Amino acid sequence: MDYGESTPIFHFADNLDRAKLLTVFVVHGVALVLLFLMSRFQPESTLGRVRLIANKGILWIMLAVLLAALIAIANILVGRSSGVTTVLMFNAGVVTLYVIEFAILLSRGFFKRLLGDELPSEILLFVCFVLMVNAGYFTLMFLKDIILSTRIGI
Repeated sequence: MDYGESTPIFHFADNLDRAKLLTVFVVHGVALVLLFLMSRFQPESTLGRVRLIANKGILWIMLAVLLAALIAIANILVGRSSGVTTVLMFNAGVVTLYVIEFAILLSRGFFKRLLGDELPSEILLFVCFVLMVNAGYFTLMFLKDIILSTRIGI
C-alpha cells in the first residue's frame, strides 16, 4: 500500500486490520493514561480541572480507555470512507493535541522542578515543546509504519 494511495482501509477486518487497530488503540490509550496521570498531579492544569480526571477513583482510566476506543473507531470510519492519507492526518492531529498538552504539563511540573527558577517560563515551555515535538514525530512515524504495513511480523 502506497502512502499516496487513497485506497480505503479497515474494510476486511482480517488479522492485519485487527492488529493495526489494536496498535493504534494501545498507543493512544497509553498516551491518554499518561496525560491524565500527569494532569492529576497538577490540579491547576486544564485537564486537572476536569472532575472525571481529578477524582480519586479509577474513573479516569476508564475515560482514557473510552477515548482511545473512540479514536480507534474514528480511525475505522475515516479509513473506510477516505483512505490511508486521511487516517494518517487524523492521527497526526490527535498526536499534536497530546504534544501540546504534554509540553505544558512538563514545563509546569517536571522541568520546573528540575531547573528551578533559573530559566524564564517562556524558554522552559519552548524547551519542553521542542522535546515533545520530537516525541510526537517518532510516535507519528511509528503509527505511519503500522498503518502502512502489509503483513504481520517483521
